[in-house]
Amino acid sequence: MAQKSGIIIDNTTDIPIREVKLYTNRRSVAETDWKGEFHIDGEFTSVTIVHPNYLSRTMNLYDMTDTIRLIPKYHTMDEVVIYGNAPKPFNPKPMLEEFKSYPKPSGHDFLSIFYKHRGLTKKEKKKHDEIINSY
Repeated sequence: MAQKSGIIIDNTTDIPIREVKLYTNRRSVAETDWKGEFHIDGEFTSVTIVHPNYLSRTMNLYDMTDTIRLIPKYHTMDEVVIYGNAPKPFNPKPMLEEFKSYPKPSGHDFLSIFYKHRGLTKKEKKKHDEIINSY
């Protein structure tokens, strides 16, 4: 095997890629033409395929087929940097202070039926018993 020929295409669009450099382990360099075709002269056992817009690929001679696909770099990310401010810890005190400033509702506290006479005045106990009995 003194020479190898083939075509290099885009993996997603199947369009031939031009100006792809092929570097062999014997220090020879080949480049694809405008149709994506390449021809490597001389003996070699591995080749590294390089293009600025595609991921580099190294292949052994016995793995090479007549059509080689390259993956575009826009499908991969080298690094992700996220900028932002850390969330502030929740502090309920301002909300509680604001809630305390609201006027208390007039009338009977209907939730008091669940208190079971704990800490209620006689008037509140009587109201409580009326609510339970009329229900």
